[in-house]
Amino acid sequence: MGKMMSTLLGLLSLTCQDTSPLISEMMDHRVSFIKRLKIKIHLSMCEVCLYYKKQLEIIRGLSKNLGREDFPVKANETLPQESKQKIKKMIEANK
Repeated sequence: MGKMMSTLLGLLSLTCQDTSPLISEMMDHRVSFIKRLKIKIHLSMCEVCLYYKKQLEIIRGLSKNLGREDFPVKANETLPQESKQKIKKMIEANK
């Protein structure tokens, strides 16, 4: 049984080099169950990759809020009709 468990863990284990891009991918896209499982197993054993994941989460959170204070978006704000017409003319001219 120990040998089987060792083989299973070998199949599910990743190196730090393999894990770091997968952490980023997991934050941006849906990843397969097996990839998520491999990442979770690695993170449970590797403090360095866990720290890297936390850093990415902080950077991601900060970048989402970047500029919101400087240029708040208003829900009902739209382009003036004149600007819409200019954009439409430019698009048609470049067809």
